[in-house]
Amino acid sequence: MKDVFGQALLNYWQNDHKTHYNIKRDDGRIDGGSLKNYFRKYPQFSNIEKKALKHARGKILDVGCGAGRHILYLQKIGLDILGIDESPLAIKVCQERGCKNAKVMDIFKPKLKSNTFDTIILFGNNLGIGGTLKGVKKLLKIIRKLAKKDGRLLLNSIDVNITKDKSHINYREKNLKQNKYIGALKIRIEYKNLISDWFKWINIEPKILKHLASESGWRVEKIYKGKQGNYSAILKTI
Repeated sequence: MKDVFGQALLNYWQNDHKTHYNIKRDDGRIDGGSLKNYFRKYPQFSNIEKKALKHARGKILDVGCGAGRHILYLQKIGLDILGIDESPLAIKVCQERGCKNAKVMDIFKPKLKSNTFDTIILFGNNLGIGGTLKGVKKLLKIIRKLAKKDGRLLLNSIDVNITKDKSHINYREKNLKQNKYIGALKIRIEYKNLISDWFKWINIEPKILKHLASESGWRVEKIYKGKQGNYSAILKTI
């Protein structure tokens, strides 16, 4: 996949603060996003992120670390954290910003030892990289192998049932008619003259997360609910 999002992060880091990126859904909807969000410091984190981060401890793995905002915060408070991302340009940004340990890596092909991490982070709705329900289950199993016996997983996602947006409701209903999961998406990233390939993404509602977790060596311990269906979850190993 073209590293469109990584290029956007790098350009922002290099002082192009005017250009936003867009996420285009396969029904034609386009949502604009400010790259500033990926460079926020702890005081600007969402409340559900702050609550979840209180559960971070020990040796930490940040999956899909982006520009490294969580790495910078957690290493600042003295925790040992490794950030990984498929995007070479995102990792370049992390390293230039002062992240001590950040590597280019695909979580589905992890070059990491089993039973290594006390805490694993999947923020930025990065549970969605599973793409499908089957893919999310596979992702949770891979992460479970990397976690220690008493490990924990901090993540966030979106409950698509909680929306008043007609476009989202119509998309959800179309998924149901096509026997697809309601949180399934097909999207691409657009930035300046760069366009990524189409890829699958998925938002998981809490009740389905609990089911997938229980089949993957996890249990959901806590849910922190935010605005517009956003939530953070704390999972612990079974």
